[in-house]
Order: sequence, then C-alpha cells, then structure tokens
Amino acid sequence: MIHTFIQKYGFYILFLFVFISPKTFALDCVEAGTGVVIKPAVPVGQLAIPSDTPAGTVIWQSDPLTVTVYCDNVLGNMVDVVHMYFNPTSQKLGTGLLLGANYQGEQLERDKQKVSLGTPPISGKQSVTVTVTFNLYIKVTGTVPPSGNYEGDNQFTVFQFDGSGGINTTPGAKNLRYSISGLRGIRFLKCGADIKVFPESQQIDFGQLMITELNQGKEFKKDFQVQAVKRGCLDNFSMNINFETTDPLNGEYAIDLKNGTNLTIMDDKSNQIKFNYFQFFGSLPQGSTSVTRDYSATIKKAGTVKTGGFNASTIVRINYY
Repeated sequence: MIHTFIQKYGFYILFLFVFISPKTFALDCVEAGTGVVIKPAVPVGQLAIPSDTPAGTVIWQSDPLTVTVYCDNVLGNMVDVVHMYFNPTSQKLGTGLLLGANYQGEQLERDKQKVSLGTPPISGKQSVTVTVTFNLYIKVTGTVPPSGNYEGDNQFTVFQFDGSGGINTTPGAKNLRYSISGLRGIRFLKCGADIKVFPESQQIDFGQLMITELNQGKEFKKDFQVQAVKRGCLDNFSMNINFETTDPLNGEYAIDLKNGTNLTIMDDKSNQIKFNYFQFFGSLPQGSTSVTRDYSATIKKAGTVKTGGFNASTIVRINYY
C-alpha cells in the first residue's frame, strides 16, 4: 500500500515537472535594432599582464561597454522579469587570473551570477527594452607566467540576457549573449611600472576663485604630472591611462562641480581627456626606465556660478599592452 502510494505520487510529480519545465524559460531577448541573439564577440585589444602584480589587483579594465536589449514573448499566462547572468557557461581564464564585470558599482565575479536590471515585469505580448552599460576587468588572483602568451579560451561569454527562471540552454533559444574575444593575444611581462602623481599630495588646490573673474570668462588652470617608473626588468611595454571618476559629468570631457563651473583635464599634446576612457600614456622600451606626462586641470564657467566650496576626484588607472 505504501509502495503503491509513492509510485503514484512519484508519477504525478514527474509529470508536473515535465509540464512546467519548458515554461520556466519563458522570455526571448535579442539585441535591440538588429534582432541578433549571438552578438559578435568584442575584441579586447592589445593587453599585457605583469607577473609581479600582487594578488587582488585589477590589472586591466575595459572602457565602458553598452548593449541595448529587447525582450518579449513571455509564454502562456506567465509574468517574467529580465535578468542578465554573468559567465553563464562557467568559463575560467586560467591560473592566477579572473574575469569580472562592474555593473552599477557591483562587482560580478561568480559563475552564473544573476543580476536584476530593474525592468518592470512583462507578460503576453508585452515587451521591454533596457540599455546596459558595464566595464569588464581582469583581476590577478595568484601567480601568473613571467613571459609568453595566454593559452586558454580565445573567447569568453560574459553575459546572457534571460528571464527570472534561470539560464536557458535549450538549442535555438533566443537569449542574447555578449562575448569578448582575442584573449590569446594577452602577453605576460616580467614586471610592470609604479605610477606616481605629482604633486605628491595628489591634491590640486585651486585656492579662492572670484565669481567676477569666472563671469568674465577667466579660466583657472593648475598643472600636474603622472609618472610611470619601470620595476626593474628589460621587457618593453606601453601603457594607456584612464582618469576614472564617479562625479557627475557634463558630456564626457568635463566634471560638473555643481556650482556653475566645469573641471576639464588636458594633456601635454593639447588633447582633452575623456573621463572614464583609456587613452595613450607612454611607452617603456628596453633601456628606458620611466616616462612622465604633463597634464593641466582647468576650471571655467558653465552656468550660473554659485559661491561655496567644491571638490572632485579621479582615480588614475593604467592598462599595459
């Protein structure tokens, strides 16, 4: 009697599972405007990793990457919400390295990590479009080779856009995937460089600015330097620099100081710095031990100037190649 009871309920449980399972993955997501499901992999570009980098250090970071996703086709009477899943195929970079993503200040590093995109729930014939901007990064987690090239997978699936029920692995499923490629172009260096900012206080004090002068169009300028000093090896490499900020921007080239003025940075070749993006810094070939670049920070009027203090900050990041 007990045996028969278990068999019957076992049959019903199995039946319900088979019936429900296909509807767990009830959402289609494609790239908005193109309808692409498997988006062409984005090349990482030239990239080098110094072997003397301490564990826990982010050694490479991408420029901001953006993808716009269109989702619809919720099956039956279900209601679903769009999510993205980091590293949906559980790939690994290799010994001593980890690929992560920074999305809205959250660091994503776990396999199949589920992330809410804050979109409203949809059902039936409803649809939703969401634009996602993120940075990728490579973190050193242990010992990496002192020379040679990376020999792991050349391509890495970073995200899959899917419903709340999990990652749809059904062949032919319409769930947008975002990937990067060119990883086998990564080379390893015996050493990197120490980065120094002058003035050594790493603070640029503009002192007291007069509203009358700002209103007359006067610009207030302060100079500073960034220096890279090779850490005692013969390897040759080049570097890109990023002035990263979380302060509000006016466009991409000016920090909004929230008092009617903007702060901009110019390099020694009169190129305006684009905040949060990498640009060329310098090269350290064999026989060269350091490279120094001059920069200037400028404050000028951008609106109705208000009295009071102000501050802004940037983090100087370096990518090697």
